Amino acid sequence: MDLRDVLARLKTENGLTTDQLSQISGVPKGTLNKLLNGETRNPTGSTLKKLADALNCPVELLYPRDGQAAHTLRNADDVLSIHRRAIPLLGEIAAGVPIYADEETELILCDDSLRCDFALRVRGDSMIGARIHDGDLVFIRSQDDVDDGEIAAVVLNDEATLKRVYHIKNGLQLLSENPRYAPMIFTLDECDSIRILGKAVGFQSRL
Repeated sequence: MDLRDVLARLKTENGLTTDQLSQISGVPKGTLNKLLNGETRNPTGSTLKKLADALNCPVELLYPRDGQAAHTLRNADDVLSIHRRAIPLLGEIAAGVPIYADEETELILCDDSLRCDFALRVRGDSMIGARIHDGDLVFIRSQDDVDDGEIAAVVLNDEATLKRVYHIKNGLQLLSENPRYAPMIFTLDECDSIRILGKAVGFQSRL
């Protein structure tokens, strides 16, 4: 199995188009097309590293040469069998002061088992008690309400924030996971300006 076969298989396993893989990896589409049609057989190490990161596989997997490569591929079934898909990264969400959740076209890969619809990048420190830190990605499943105590992406007057949601008598309470931030309490009338985007089902921290 040569490089173009490995790339094609990984691309299919991750449910990506060539355009999406180019966007996620930063490798130009023209370069990808040459790799996929076999026109380019010896890409730079930098290109292979970008592709490996985007496809969430060891970079060695993209060096299918001789018997050693075949052995690597035979032992890579677990890697290749992971079902991943691309979801949109929709701007930023504040864990602190709300930030407008501007919709962007950037795509990221996630494990399909999360059953999420989009991701948001966190800015701020108000959710550190839930191990969600500044710069983390939070994966959101679209739904218009959540159970008490669940973490949700909430839009307040066109600005998005990440908080634990509690339904209280005659209103709604949004709580941070940092004692520095006071609870946010809204009456039923004020709730007209609040919209729950969805439930947080996972997050990804930077090393």
